[in-house]
Amino acid sequence: MPDFCAAYGCSNRRCAETRARGITFHLFPKTGERRRKWELALRREGFAATDRTLLCSEHFRSEDFDRTGQIVRLKDGVVPSTFSFPAHLQMVSSARVRKLQRDKSNALRREKRAKNNMQALLEELKEKNLINEELKDKLECYSETASGR
Repeated sequence: MPDFCAAYGCSNRRCAETRARGITFHLFPKTGERRRKWELALRREGFAATDRTLLCSEHFRSEDFDRTGQIVRLKDGVVPSTFSFPAHLQMVSSARVRKLQRDKSNALRREKRAKNNMQALLEELKEKNLINEELKDKLECYSETASGR
C-alpha cells in the first residue's frame, strides 16, 4: 500500500519516482506538543495524525534537515512550514493581522485617554494649589515619556 503525503493538495507518494526526485517522507512525531504543532500546521479541520501519517520533504525548509548521515533526518523541534494553501485557508493569517491591527488601535486610544486624564488631573491639582508649577512640569514630563511621545 503506497504512503501519501498528508499535506493539503500534495499528491506526493512514497515510491521510486519520488525517491529519484530526492523527496523524502517523514512520520509525524509520536506524541506531545510537537505532534500537535504539526497537525495545526496542516490547517486541516478535524485532522488527527495516526502512527503512519507522513509528510514529504517539500513541506520543510532545506535548513530543517540533517543530511550528515546516510539517512536524511529532520532536526529536533522542526515544524513543517512550506505549504500552498488555497485562499480559504490563508484567510486565517489575514484575519489575525486585522485582529492585531484592531487591538493596536484600541490600545492607542486607551493610551491617549489615559494621557488626557493625567493632563486634566495635573491641571486640577495645580488650580487647587495642591502642586506647584515646577512639580507639575516634572510630572508632565514623566507622563509624556511614559506614553512614548
